[in-house]
Amino acid sequence: MEIKKNNKNKILSLEKKYKCPNCKKKAIEPFVPFCSKKCASIDLMKWLTDEHQASIKN
Repeated sequence: MEIKKNNKNKILSLEKKYKCPNCKKKAIEPFVPFCSKKCASIDLMKWLTDEHQASIKN
């Protein structure tokens, strides 16, 4: 009996691939869904200044 070693293609990754909503780079673990603390802070400032709300209405 021969064992096939090409089973890696059939295994699905459990990790979701996120892209940063600000700069579209790959998100990294401590800042998911953002890529960095800088992008997380930018998004927070948009929410705090209601800039995010204005972009949703338009």
